[in-house]
Amino acid sequence: MRKITFVTAHNWDTKRQGGFHKFAESSALHGIETVFFSFPRPYYGYLMNREQINPGIIKKLKKGVSYKIIQSQDNYSVDTKSTTDTASTASILNITLPTFRLPDAAGKLLPDFLMNFFLRTSLQSFNRFSRKFLAGTDCFVFESCEGIALIDKIKKRFPGAKIVYRPSDPMVYGGVPERVKKLERIMLFAADLVLLVNEEGLSAYRKELPEFDCRVSYKILSNGIDIESYKKSYPVPDILRRNNTILYVGAWGVEWELLFRAADATPDFNYIVVCPNYPPKQIKKKSLQYKNLLYVPGIPPAEVPAWITNCSVVMVPYETGFYEDRPLGITAKYYQAMAAGKPIVAYHDTPKLAESGVCVTYSYDDFIAAVKVAAAEHTKNYSFNLEGREWKAITERFLDEIAAL
Repeated sequence: MRKITFVTAHNWDTKRQGGFHKFAESSALHGIETVFFSFPRPYYGYLMNREQINPGIIKKLKKGVSYKIIQSQDNYSVDTKSTTDTASTASILNITLPTFRLPDAAGKLLPDFLMNFFLRTSLQSFNRFSRKFLAGTDCFVFESCEGIALIDKIKKRFPGAKIVYRPSDPMVYGGVPERVKKLERIMLFAADLVLLVNEEGLSAYRKELPEFDCRVSYKILSNGIDIESYKKSYPVPDILRRNNTILYVGAWGVEWELLFRAADATPDFNYIVVCPNYPPKQIKKKSLQYKNLLYVPGIPPAEVPAWITNCSVVMVPYETGFYEDRPLGITAKYYQAMAAGKPIVAYHDTPKLAESGVCVTYSYDDFIAAVKVAAAEHTKNYSFNLEGREWKAITERFLDEIAAL
């Protein structure tokens, strides 16, 4: 294989430790030309100031940015500057194609075909864009995001390329617009291979699509973790130089009212939320009233182990009802805390976590009580088996599956 293009919701330098970054890093270090295609990026993003969507990012990625990848034992590192290091290096090209995508709210007024038309339509010709950045791609790997809307254009432009769909977050839950669910069905049936993350995702698709097993070629390949990096000792980050630090590091939104209640009820505990998705202004304003509730917009991926290993408790305070129709199962967020031997307190996540020894709560009072107990535990062992979950093993299998196509 000569070239892989990953169609993803993320930018390469976004603050993530997720699968698409790991898969792309691995393909590049195996000598495969690798493109990280961040899509969609709407033109209205020029008016925004979010981590992944802002004028600077869009302008930069329109031109394409090449990142140098340096091989390391634990986490990848990226560097746009030249290096004379003798370590194994490769590069990844991150690009985007801005479009007239409209906010989901516009779907209440406009029909699906118009919403999809604007989602796919750019001032720049897709054919010209493809010739410049995507030419020679042997395999397109799609993430579960609106980038799947490009499947028809890509299949027409690259009829010989293989199509892989990697739905880490299957888009079958209630909050996803029906328009996007229809796009995902098209993607599932068009893919040469679908790489599911867990049995929960498989069950969700079978429930929604009775013909799934006979029409979709799929395998299960879990997400991973750099296990050894969570067993080491690190200097304590400044924010964690407090007593009773209750830490969340993740990309899904949190139940802020729960955290306000917890901060009031346990003034000797410090609740720290590390999340690249900025909270609404009113939430951010209210959080500033609390000395023991801190929000951090994000940290570099390489720093995540230092934060996880140095906190008192790992919390996962998802929004109420979050887990009910999301087939996420036990995610890599929990792998990290388990590998580090940290007590975990979850709110509104899958009851399946309890089978591995994770404390899962479904009321504000129970969450607060569980945090008090967990803070006194210091360390904890879990029955969940992390064997075979190393990212190195996962990415090697990923490349093997693609090569077999």
